[in-house]
Amino acid sequence: MRDLSLDLLKGVACVLMVLAHTQLQIDLPTKALTFLGSFTPILFFAVSGITANFQASKYPVAGIIITYVMIFLLGLSFTAMAREDFSTFWSPFDMDILQIIAVGVLTLYLVQRFLKPGPWFHLGAAVAIFVLKLATDGLRDTGWMAYLAYIFVEPGNFVIIPWLFPFFLGMFCYLAPNRHNLWLAGAALVGMGLAWGLGLSLGIDNRWDMTLGYFLFSLFLTAVAFYVARWLPSAFVARFLSPLLWLGKFSLLFLYVHMGVIWLIRHYTQGIWGTYWVWPVVGVGSVVVMWILPPLFGALRIPAAMERFPAWLLLLALVLVTPLVLPPGAILVLTQLTLGLVFSLYYSAMTQVLKGVAWPVARPVRMG
Repeated sequence: MRDLSLDLLKGVACVLMVLAHTQLQIDLPTKALTFLGSFTPILFFAVSGITANFQASKYPVAGIIITYVMIFLLGLSFTAMAREDFSTFWSPFDMDILQIIAVGVLTLYLVQRFLKPGPWFHLGAAVAIFVLKLATDGLRDTGWMAYLAYIFVEPGNFVIIPWLFPFFLGMFCYLAPNRHNLWLAGAALVGMGLAWGLGLSLGIDNRWDMTLGYFLFSLFLTAVAFYVARWLPSAFVARFLSPLLWLGKFSLLFLYVHMGVIWLIRHYTQGIWGTYWVWPVVGVGSVVVMWILPPLFGALRIPAAMERFPAWLLLLALVLVTPLVLPPGAILVLTQLTLGLVFSLYYSAMTQVLKGVAWPVARPVRMG
């Protein structure tokens, strides 16, 4: 049975995505909402990692590894679309949203499959990853650390240290008794108060070089979000919050669509970007596109094509090749957006094929 609380949280994360990526800074309310939007990846990653708990006992290791390698690579379509220029992407290689999701979920899968730890292990791992980030900050200018930058340590967009921590945090918030989420939220607030009292710089809005304040506020918001989502009765959520459930169910599609709508608004409209109109236009425009795409792609027979695995290999080849041959700008963005829409609409067909793949079993040696 599908867990409605997870779809609800992903739906909330979709709304926060709009706030984060439109960056509206008109007045105090818009700045406050944009600030909340900066925590979108925390909530999105925290919920995404929970799928590892369901997969740990159901699917073999080989199948999961291949699946998330494919998601890692196909997710480069989002990177090329968002940056418009792929020419310098490989050097240095800078991970984006779907790359860290692939790494984070795969890491949690391996932990759940082989260690089977309880919720407190996951909270300890989340804290330990952030502490490791603080410890490596002082080594950032050393020569050998440069080889780890953009993938393992900062600088970088979504580097492994510290961006693995939300995945472990989400697992704690999901596996622990719900009252523990309130305890964690309270402890995070106390921690921020103590740090402020000691004169430490919190930097609560610094997501790019993650600070103590951003980390503690992430603990607070994530714990509160999980507490509320798990506390609400399923019947209430299904009846009154169905739009958020719908967004959450198709959150990967929304990720691509809303960024495409934002790009179109920024490049081809006058007077909307930077005004209050941008929020309803992006929201309504994204929903309309999400409704139109399935019948449109169905008429083009794309769903039937994507049921065959060679079609996914072709899609992957296009994702990797087109940024190298197309010029930066509209053609590249729209091409990668189209490839990403196919990926996000039909990826479940790919994963169902790949997740069941097991390591080849050695044949017994025949004697004589």
